[in-house]
Amino acid sequence: MLFTSCTKEDKIPSNKQFLNLGGEPYTDSQTDVWLYNNYVVPYNMEVKYKWDQFELALNRTLVPVYESLVIPIMKTIKGTWIEPYEQVAGSTFIKNMSPKKFILVGSPQYNNGTITLGEAEGGRKIVMYRLNWFSVNDLTLIRRIMKTVHHEFGHTMHQTVMYPEEYMYITPQAYTSSWNNVSDMDAMKLGFISSYATASPDEDFVEMLSIIVVYGKEAFDNRVEEATRIYNDPELNVGMKYDPGAALRQKEAILIAYLKQVWNVDLYDPSPGVKGLVSLVQDALNNIEEIVNE
Repeated sequence: MLFTSCTKEDKIPSNKQFLNLGGEPYTDSQTDVWLYNNYVVPYNMEVKYKWDQFELALNRTLVPVYESLVIPIMKTIKGTWIEPYEQVAGSTFIKNMSPKKFILVGSPQYNNGTITLGEAEGGRKIVMYRLNWFSVNDLTLIRRIMKTVHHEFGHTMHQTVMYPEEYMYITPQAYTSSWNNVSDMDAMKLGFISSYATASPDEDFVEMLSIIVVYGKEAFDNRVEEATRIYNDPELNVGMKYDPGAALRQKEAILIAYLKQVWNVDLYDPSPGVKGLVSLVQDALNNIEEIVNE
């Protein structure tokens, strides 16, 4: 048997840069400075838009948000979510209740037959998807984005203080894990504001909140009237065992009382000349270009 060995000493190239274990040096961009001044300082909220796969599901294919959209998106969120709540409940409320981390993702999260547009984790973190579609000129898309924000914040509120138990028993037999197979029309006939609301009482509750706030009281009233009209029409009332419009009104009443009694938030205008949450959000949405461009 023959054993051989050798040693070799390689000189470190003098022109190679070695970084310390603290990571690469990074200079804050204009986006980072704006986020720091508008979210970190006043609300202690971190907004992450640079790619970090470990903040997201590892078994999904996702892409980063365009940096050019970050400030317009966060101006929209601030103007149509943070500031309305500040006006009706005070700055302390939003500082205490707001999630401490926003994760911005450019693409949707595709599942088996469904798309995830937002997620809330324990009231401390909100992940927003499909943001590369954002355009200040597309109010329909902005309403969808903001509906997701208000939906997830609704989870934060009820996870902190639960809504009244009786809410769960207004339409108990209609909840289903196969909500994606329920059309919005069929959901309305069952007393729900959307198909996703049929997923569970929790989703029902935050769907009521987010849709009323983002689409307005008139749109909700129209849905209630349409549901009752179908119920009262013998030709259209096929298998309907209760008035779905009345069920929606019961849910609305509990939502109004919960917001006021638990969080001192007026959903609707409490008196002439004083605006509630819905009016403030609608005003902001109608002036979204001014909010984004200021």
